[in-house]
Amino acid sequence: MPIFNPRSTTLIQNWNQTIENQIKIKQLTTAHAEENQFINFADRLSGMASSLVIKAEKSKKTLPCFLLKENITYSALPLEKELEPFLEALSQINGNSPVLSEPIRQILDTIDIPVRLKLYIALQCPHCPNVVRTVMPLALYCKNIHLHIIDGSLFPETAQKDGVMSAPCLILDDDFRWTGSVPAREIVKMITSRDPSQLSAKTLKTILEQGDASWIARQMSEKGKIFDGFIKLLLHKTWSVRLGAMVVIEELSETDSELAASLCPVLIDLFDKKDIPIQGDILYALGETGTTETKKWIRTTLPELDHPDLIDAATEALDTLDSKNDYKSAEKEI
Repeated sequence: MPIFNPRSTTLIQNWNQTIENQIKIKQLTTAHAEENQFINFADRLSGMASSLVIKAEKSKKTLPCFLLKENITYSALPLEKELEPFLEALSQINGNSPVLSEPIRQILDTIDIPVRLKLYIALQCPHCPNVVRTVMPLALYCKNIHLHIIDGSLFPETAQKDGVMSAPCLILDDDFRWTGSVPAREIVKMITSRDPSQLSAKTLKTILEQGDASWIARQMSEKGKIFDGFIKLLLHKTWSVRLGAMVVIEELSETDSELAASLCPVLIDLFDKKDIPIQGDILYALGETGTTETKKWIRTTLPELDHPDLIDAATEALDTLDSKNDYKSAEKEI
């Protein structure tokens, strides 16, 4: 059975004639059962459109997808009604400016931290193409908007995990969501009015990966609270993520030691529930942020530790706390 019906074939051929410069996108391959559908689609589409090059790459992503830009992931097969907005997006990548009003562009220019938008669509949904046309230009214009479009009917397990019952469904940072059509102005207004303390761990992780640990430290200091999402990063299973979180801890301990110290009871309470690598990082964080009470807890805990890495981490944490106390005492004498 052909992938494209006659109308779609004509649409692709006509679109191809409008493209002056070659467009390159990626098709990310995974071990998912639906992967072959994406491979077949990519072969057929690039075979019909000489101006489009689709390069296959292995990926650690959960779902197979097309990577239109570094911030736009498309885990759907753009067939039937979804084909036209997909081709429109490719045209915009090729150099055609996204269709956005000047007020919306001005708002998008103020977005300086990563935003995660997840749009669930369904192939037979009559409203989904228009929502794609609404959100795609936002991500094309603003690189800080990370957009993931997912066909919920093709990946029902992912839709179920996100609690999506119908399409279209647009989710902002795993929190706020819209169902049905939504104006672009409403989306950008919600993005810019976000409370940083409510940012998800995934969004904060993206901020860390972009090298902006100082922004997280500064926002927590301004809000006077440790963000729940940040605590998840400190305890993340991936070492590199925890390492990035430690950079935030180090800065916060220098700029707002009282707030940094408020982390200690939380980390102490979680210590016994974590595995050895995370326990070691908790001890490091306690050394950076701790108080006299923290030092007492570490000294009490040290004799109970039997892993050499944890013994070393606890000893180093005590040395760090002692050094800080010596420094404060010297400051007072001066």
